[in-house]
Amino acid sequence: MMKNNWIILCSAIFLTVFFGACTADYDTFGTSDYRVLSEITLAEQDGSPAVYSDGHRMEFDLVALPESLETWDSVTVEAIDMSHFASLRLVDEKIEEFPTDSVGLDSLAEKVSVSEDVIKVGEKIAIPSSHVVYVVVVSESGKKAIWQLYFNIPEVEQKSSSSEKSSSSKKQSSSSASSSSSAKNVSSSSAGGKVFSSSSASKSDDSSSSAAAVTSSSSSSKEESHDIEDPGKTEDPGETENASETEKPGETEEHRDVPAPEIIALSIAGRSAVVDAERKVIHVDNLDFRTDLTSLELSDMELSEGATANVAVGESYDFGAGVQVTVTNANDESETYTVKAGYQLPGSNFNTWKGDDVTPDSVWGNANTILTTTEKMTSGSMIGAKIQTSSALTKTASGSLYTAVFNPKGVGTLSMASSSTWPDGNELLDFGKPFNARPEFMEVKFSYEGKGDSCDIYILLENRTGDKNANRKSSDVNKLVASAWFRSTKADNSGRENPDVVNVSEPDENGMRTLLLKLKYGEPLAGSPIENSSTFDTRLKSSNKAAINNGLVQGTGDEPVTHIRVVFASSADGNHYKGTKGAILVIDEMKLIY
Repeated sequence: MMKNNWIILCSAIFLTVFFGACTADYDTFGTSDYRVLSEITLAEQDGSPAVYSDGHRMEFDLVALPESLETWDSVTVEAIDMSHFASLRLVDEKIEEFPTDSVGLDSLAEKVSVSEDVIKVGEKIAIPSSHVVYVVVVSESGKKAIWQLYFNIPEVEQKSSSSEKSSSSKKQSSSSASSSSSAKNVSSSSAGGKVFSSSSASKSDDSSSSAAAVTSSSSSSKEESHDIEDPGKTEDPGETENASETEKPGETEEHRDVPAPEIIALSIAGRSAVVDAERKVIHVDNLDFRTDLTSLELSDMELSEGATANVAVGESYDFGAGVQVTVTNANDESETYTVKAGYQLPGSNFNTWKGDDVTPDSVWGNANTILTTTEKMTSGSMIGAKIQTSSALTKTASGSLYTAVFNPKGVGTLSMASSSTWPDGNELLDFGKPFNARPEFMEVKFSYEGKGDSCDIYILLENRTGDKNANRKSSDVNKLVASAWFRSTKADNSGRENPDVVNVSEPDENGMRTLLLKLKYGEPLAGSPIENSSTFDTRLKSSNKAAINNGLVQGTGDEPVTHIRVVFASSADGNHYKGTKGAILVIDEMKLIY
């Protein structure tokens, strides 16, 4: 009799350990609402475009013009990276003002009229005189997202700074430069463009009015240039010299010498920021945990010579949501930076342990109270967490580490042993910890030997009306604000497509790769593993009164963040008793980047 009881107890122990490992697979999708535009590639671009996802804006530097052209009046689409089943179309009307907030962007997208023609690879898009084109991504279900495309054209910039052109040429170049400057401001007004088929000439007669304006401007430049250089025309050298003096070429030289507007260094609340000049993003990542990010002092700022900014040192701003800082130089040229601040989760370097538990255990949890599948690992210079899938009596026990509490309601071991009572082990966990920041990326070092299994590494930001899910009321609503998810059978990300992955590095001296995930605010990217998870299950699968509802509904991405859910699991489907014995996930040095 005692032997039978011992077998039952062992079965119960091994059944419970996998709980919280991750999520279930399911496919319950109808018409897709996804309308994410990641990047457009042009044949004429110089390097990669600057993509400002939050502001729905892309900026392209175009290559130097061939001698046969006065300016780029069109560009050729080589590739479009956007949601599956979505289409890309041109805006048919003039945009007076381009919003900077997501609510305004969504509202504008639904109001504007778009072309019936879909922009396809190989086609040309006409560039209007403003250098700005607006496009709309239309989802399979008809929902829209509007984007602003801005083109930096080298030849136009050269003309605006030349001191050797006639006054009429200067006026025209100045006009072009003015359009260029205003187009860089996302609130400026500008007209749309036009799509040409790949067989159309870039200067065809059916071009849009804005494209025609560019062609007309180019022709005008040619005529003026011809007048100046006409060999049959004689000029008095003295008159030319006097004209030159009237045009004040020295002013143009001064224009060249004024430094570009730039933020060189910046500090928030006494902490030095990282300045990402390429992305025009400045961020402080190491404030104290749970700092009030809505009122932080700008404690120091260094600008390029002669530049001014729309913020002041000593004043306080909401750097948690992000502040748009515009820097302007003496020539009225400007650059806008996004400045944000945030903090790290305590213990996220995984260097401090109490036995086999990461500390502080008020943030990090696992199921080690039943069986140790997560433990401290030291390898070379690294201290990290070893998360391993085990099995016994034909049952799977996935290793896991998460911002959650395992079995907070004290469900008995024998009760947990029943898979019919607990079809989803996640309902025995209270996921999420209080958190109010808005990171842009999550970075973590990891290695994975799955033996055919798949691991899960993901982060979810939530907005809740309540606090702990264990005490969740029927009236409480938990919304998904942002997400990023990695699920793979191989550490090099060569398995399934993971659209949230920015990069996976080569192994370092400890065999660890660095995984960089970009959080998507609002609807997840098409193809993200979250689609095949129980994240959005708001109805409990267990009838046990101790079951915990961790389900989310989709938010807009603009909601304040109240909680964070981070999960590392050696078996992605471990909460459904599935996994491979011996699958090992090792993690170290998790970092949030703002």
